Amino acid sequence: MRKLGSIVKDSKRRVGALAAVVAVAVPAAAVAGTPPGKPASPGKSAPKVTYVLHGTLSAYTAANDTTPGSVTIAVTAANYHARSLKGQSLTFAVAPSTKVVLDADGQITDGEKGVVKVRAPKRTASDALATTLQAAAVSQVVDQADSTQG
Repeated sequence: MRKLGSIVKDSKRRVGALAAVVAVAVPAAAVAGTPPGKPASPGKSAPKVTYVLHGTLSAYTAANDTTPGSVTIAVTAANYHARSLKGQSLTFAVAPSTKVVLDADGQITDGEKGVVKVRAPKRTASDALATTLQAAAVSQVVDQADSTQG
């Protein structure tokens, strides 16, 4: 029969050996690689934001399967990202995939208030913003009810 002191020493050695194995295994697992579904390196594309332009709509042409449409907006207000465009008149291409929300009369007529939403890179210089947005795809056109209609 073994003495109690030798059993305790044996247990301490086993615990010490187990701790050493765990200490080596954990950092190795952390360095092993990226988790599944994550890219090896982050993307290089610029983050995108939605530019929201409020104003007066005109020259709306609906898109069909073969030909893109267009819409012009005289910008009177905008969100933070598009604030430098206030006072400008911009024309955008309208794709068949663009969401178009119509008011009660069912059509966009010249002079109606509306909103145009465009998704584009976040950090665009103010002097190039209008050109960049007009080249991007419009995600949504909203025709708002006129206050003069009953």
